[in-house]
Amino acid sequence: MPAETRAPFVDTIESTRTFEAAIEHLVEAVERAGLQPGARLPVERDLAAQLGISIPTLRQALTVLARSGLLAARQGKGGGWFVMSDLVPFEAISAAVAVEEELAIETLCARRLVESSVARYLALTATEDDIAQLERANDLLELHIDERASVMEADAAFHRALVRAARNRPLQEAMRPISRHLHAIRDSYGGGRDDNVKTLRLHRRQTKAIRDRDLEALARVLDAHLRMLEDAFAAAIGRDPKDLFRGVREAS
Repeated sequence: MPAETRAPFVDTIESTRTFEAAIEHLVEAVERAGLQPGARLPVERDLAAQLGISIPTLRQALTVLARSGLLAARQGKGGGWFVMSDLVPFEAISAAVAVEEELAIETLCARRLVESSVARYLALTATEDDIAQLERANDLLELHIDERASVMEADAAFHRALVRAARNRPLQEAMRPISRHLHAIRDSYGGGRDDNVKTLRLHRRQTKAIRDRDLEALARVLDAHLRMLEDAFAAAIGRDPKDLFRGVREAS
């Protein structure tokens, strides 16, 4: 007798990797399964695998659904994500998505202001060891260029090295929440191999500009690098990046 196979709780996301799509699929799965208040969802690892997204993007979607009142997280033994309502609060979900998108906009603005300032500072103060740390992150990104999750980790390592080289603990503390939110944004709105290659190329150019103390070249490559995620995010939510980021682009 063949082993019984269990159908996945939630359908795989085919067209997009945004957290909005994950929300739609999760809501549909809850309704399709007829889950009542108190019912427990599959564990995050299984949900992420079935959706075809990473755990950070899944948690972003689950957080929105918790904020709307559909789900709640419980800690400890027997914990997990649980259904809290027998009706899907679509208006509350829409409002929660809007809050999440506003947080993403604020995060991208904060990133541009802080990273631009840090990079310019490093162009005047970076040591050979600082440059070596940046190059190591670049080498890791190139080594894993076809592995999206590893590319994201190498990309994050590059930006941590930038902030670490400033040798300013309050600045590092200020960057932590920005970096945490950025991880989910990159995962939700980032692209495929072409974007990975472009990111590597921009990282290499940025490192060279810092090494050469070339502030003009650094300004150009920083703007191009920061625009990648800003433009991808704006396109995904149907907004014009000029409207979202004009002020902060001019300020940086």
